[in-house]
Amino acid sequence: MSDKSEKLLVWGEAAAILIVLGLVFSSHTAFVGNHMMHLLVDKLFDIALALFGTLLGYQLAKKHIEHLMSGIITKYATIFRERAFHRAVSTMLPELPDFHLRPNTAFSTQTADAVSEFTQWSVELDPTHTPDKSMEMVGKEAYIFAAKLVEKNMGYREDESAGNYGWTVGVFALPAGWEVKEVPDISIYNWDTGVTVQKYEVMEETARTADSIHYRWMWNPKNVPCGVYVGVVNYRIGGKLVIGNIVGKRVRIFLKRENGKLIKSHETIPWDQAE
Repeated sequence: MSDKSEKLLVWGEAAAILIVLGLVFSSHTAFVGNHMMHLLVDKLFDIALALFGTLLGYQLAKKHIEHLMSGIITKYATIFRERAFHRAVSTMLPELPDFHLRPNTAFSTQTADAVSEFTQWSVELDPTHTPDKSMEMVGKEAYIFAAKLVEKNMGYREDESAGNYGWTVGVFALPAGWEVKEVPDISIYNWDTGVTVQKYEVMEETARTADSIHYRWMWNPKNVPCGVYVGVVNYRIGGKLVIGNIVGKRVRIFLKRENGKLIKSHETIPWDQAE
């Protein structure tokens, strides 16, 4: 056999082997592919369901977190808003035109804010809680605490001393049918400095006639610095507001020695008398 014939035979055998191998592997590949396709089809629903559940869970978790954060922000924003509101109200009250707070019945701004904050947190825990309940609870506890301090000699309760100087004022010549719409209040000023030492104390009606009304207020100058003082009253008559009317004479507060003790005394000063 020639070399050329041998080469053709070798190439023919190689081609036959390659064809057979191709057929074998192609059938195996098709079998594997078909098997994987069947598995994929069988699990396709499970895969889609898992994917849907994951996306749904993500969306629900996202919305829950957003709702939670929104609730927290709203809650604390409301608390701070209420605190700011009450602080603004307590600050504005004394500055309103034709309005005043009586010192003996009004709390300081700090106390009002503290009670207000207590009320807000109490309402969070008990929606039926009221500001009046807060005042009752805080006041009761404050008195109990004060009594304990007195027992331990860490504080004392001083008996209130009675006023010993009477400021009197009369509203005269009232036209028929007129009346004082509100009880006069009196303020006491230092004559030399203009500083107010007593503000808006309510006077007491002492006498009434057909055309006049008389009022009085007893002053206790115990804690007032020595000096010369003058009283002025405010009231409303016939719908008209009267502010700054002078009451009686001026009064001088001074110290003097009596029976070996130092006491505070007073004397009136007529308007035509030099100070």
